[in-house]
Amino acid sequence: MPRGQHLLAGLGVMVAVAAVTHLAALWLLPRVIMDGAMRRLQGPAPPAPVFSPPTDHRQRAIVMPSPDLAYAVCVWDVSRTALRIRAEPRTKRYWSLALYAAHSDNFFVLNDREAGHGPVELLLVGPEAPAIHPLPPGARLVRSPSSRGLLLMRVLIGDPATEMAVADTARRTLRCESVAPR
Repeated sequence: MPRGQHLLAGLGVMVAVAAVTHLAALWLLPRVIMDGAMRRLQGPAPPAPVFSPPTDHRQRAIVMPSPDLAYAVCVWDVSRTALRIRAEPRTKRYWSLALYAAHSDNFFVLNDREAGHGPVELLLVGPEAPAIHPLPPGARLVRSPSSRGLLLMRVLIGDPATEMAVADTARRTLRCESVAPR
């Protein structure tokens, strides 16, 4: 084979390897990162919430945690049952519930402005789950793109010295419970 053809063949192999590596990283890396995060954040009785201590320079369970926020996490699996998510934060400060799929995509967010002052009730189902009728009164159906993932609740703390107790009370209203199919 002439030298030019060797160079072209080598370049073709290099481009093919780079393309496969790039696509594998785009698909695989988020899943590996989320799997590790879910293992680290999962409590002793999933899907029950885990309430992390106040954030300081030693904590990195959640990427770039903010000392201005109190966190609660539920690691969930909706492959066999739905997940009932309830909260009643009753705080004047900002709070949010965010759901993340197994490949790290944030597919649902609800915050204090959208929820108003009433209780929050969500029914999370997996991608293959049949429709659920009737929903519990006041519940909102959320369909996950994956069977596993995590919920991250954030509650804003104004002054940690005086408002941590309020934020802690708000986040401890979070309940994540597996429910049997109807």
